[in-house]
Amino acid sequence: MPADSLIPDIPGMPIDARTESMLRERICRAIGITGSRFIGAQPVSFTRTTLQELKSEDYFVAEKSDGVRVLLYCVLNDRGQQQVFLVDRKNKFSYVPQLRFPIAGNLQAYHNETIVDGELVTDQEPDGSQVVRYLAFDLLAFNGQNIIKKPLRSRLARLQQEFMTPYKELLKVAQPQFVHEQPFKVGLKEVNLSYGIEKMFKEVLPRLKHGSDGLIFTSAVAEYVPSTNVKMLKWKPPSENTIDFRLSLEFPTNQGVPDYNQKPQFVLHEWQGGQQYNRFGLMSVDDGLWDHWKSTSTHLQNRVVEVSCSPHDHSWRFFRFRDDKEHGNHSSVVRKVQESIRDGVERDELLQAQGEIRSAWKAREQAAQHAQQQMQHQHQQQMHHQQQQHR
Repeated sequence: MPADSLIPDIPGMPIDARTESMLRERICRAIGITGSRFIGAQPVSFTRTTLQELKSEDYFVAEKSDGVRVLLYCVLNDRGQQQVFLVDRKNKFSYVPQLRFPIAGNLQAYHNETIVDGELVTDQEPDGSQVVRYLAFDLLAFNGQNIIKKPLRSRLARLQQEFMTPYKELLKVAQPQFVHEQPFKVGLKEVNLSYGIEKMFKEVLPRLKHGSDGLIFTSAVAEYVPSTNVKMLKWKPPSENTIDFRLSLEFPTNQGVPDYNQKPQFVLHEWQGGQQYNRFGLMSVDDGLWDHWKSTSTHLQNRVVEVSCSPHDHSWRFFRFRDDKEHGNHSSVVRKVQESIRDGVERDELLQAQGEIRSAWKAREQAAQHAQQQMQHQHQQQMHHQQQQHR
């Protein structure tokens, strides 16, 4: 994953605190949960144990974009006008007045209480231009209908039919000015069956125009789970697994007074929930990077940083800042990522498992078809028996 991937800014306008608080509760109610937290599902790290999941259940696979995770929320205001908000992982809402999303079958009517999950990425086009795209990969609710209990394959079908298709139709008939004012392009993230691993590595990833740092496997038959979702598996090569921590600086002291002319210790803290953090360990920073941060007056204290584990000395090394996140990874996630680093699955192992994953998928498919045929046969027998009784 390139550390210099272009991460887009979230477009739109901030809203007042009272409206934002109301919308936070409203978006939670739309999917049937209480509270006002960020409702986006979060993946768990891939391990040798979770590899068996791909053989025991139908999964889809997509590339893990190096972008900004954003929910897209459509509501109608008191005047019946659609308002579209983008919700980041800090649970901050941005109002984007240029966006409009019509409902299927009526381009004059617009979505209300519709929630789409996706990611903003910056694509580098062949001509050198940069294009921001919103890649949608899930649908949680549409027009007030909560569908998180539906399987992913059903949610994806509705995302295409109920959301993407009418939006594309609107762009075809809309005024050029409306099309020009769209803050980003909207599309679907490419999804493949879980045994399409070789295709992902040889075809999908090489042709991407934006950064990507692995694969996401999501159960095709499971429901959507807000917060940590054990049916959403994040794969990276073990050496590329990273963890997000909150950073603090501890300077050497001289007679009890911090000496800010000296190089500090870079302390990593893991999130315990709420505002609680525990000390985790130290981040190793070489003199060159420290000098760069000093010369550019880079803000560091209490900033969220993404770090990787060096395969040479097992020290934690700076990868990048994560200003899109309010907190680092929860301690439970930290343990999972550490396990993934110790017991991870390399690319070649993943490719080798493709045949078994495909065979297991086809066996389930045949069993389901056989069960359906048996049910149809039993139904026909019952109908025949009833007809015989009526003669």
